Amino acid sequence: MFGRKREEPQIAPVPWDTEGPFVVGEVVRPAAVRQKGLSGRRAVRMSVTLDGVRYFAAAAFVEQRAPEVRSYELYDATRAQELLCTIAPVRGGGGSGERYAVRDQAGRELGLVFRTGAAKRTVQHGWWLRQPGHPDIVARYHWARGGAKQIAARGRDATVRGADGLVAGVVDSVIAGATAADSRSHVRPTKPVTWCAEDEVALTAGHTQGIKSYIPQASWLDRRLAFALAVLRQD
Repeated sequence: MFGRKREEPQIAPVPWDTEGPFVVGEVVRPAAVRQKGLSGRRAVRMSVTLDGVRYFAAAAFVEQRAPEVRSYELYDATRAQELLCTIAPVRGGGGSGERYAVRDQAGRELGLVFRTGAAKRTVQHGWWLRQPGHPDIVARYHWARGGAKQIAARGRDATVRGADGLVAGVVDSVIAGATAADSRSHVRPTKPVTWCAEDEVALTAGHTQGIKSYIPQASWLDRRLAFALAVLRQD
C-alpha cells in the first residue's frame, strides 16, 4: 500500500570468531541516496548482505562503564551476557605512552595494546600490539624503507641519538598518503595501515563504505586483541 513505511530488517548477530574484516561502531547500515542510515548498539561488527544490501551485524557488544576511563568490556553478541574480554589501562612500567591489558573472561592475559607518545615515535605508528609467544606487532610509516627488522634497528639508533626512552612506536591513524588531492573536494584518499610481526603481516586497517575496517591476517592473532586495538583507536 502506498505511503506505508518499509519495515527495517532484523540483522542477526554473527559469531565473534568469524573470519573476515570487522568495524567498530553503531552503524548497521550507512546512509545512502534516498535512504537514512540505520544504527544500533556500539559493537564490533562484520559485513553481511541481505537482499542485495550491505549491513554491519554485531559480533561483540562494547560496554564502557565510565566514559572518562578508557576501560571496556566486550560481550559475545550471539550470547549477550557472555564476556569475551576486558580492556583496561596498565599503570606504571616506565617510559611514555599508554598500555592496555586485554584479558579473557577468566582473567588470563591475551596480550597488550600500546600507544607510544607522539614525542617518542620514530618510523613506526603509535598503536601496536604484543601477543605472548610472538614478535611485537607493529606498523611502520609508509615512507620507511627496508624490512621490519631494519626498521626496528633504525628506531633503536634514533632513540640512542636523541630520544630518551622507548624505541619505536606506532601511528594511531590511517595515514593520508595520496600524492595528489582531489581538485574539487580537496580530500586525500587514505592508505591502509599494516601491522607486522617481524616480516609477517598480522593485521591491516583500511576503509569499508567510509568506515574504518580491520582485517586480521595472521592465523595465530587473537581476534580479541585486534578488537581491543580497534576499540581504543576509535576513542
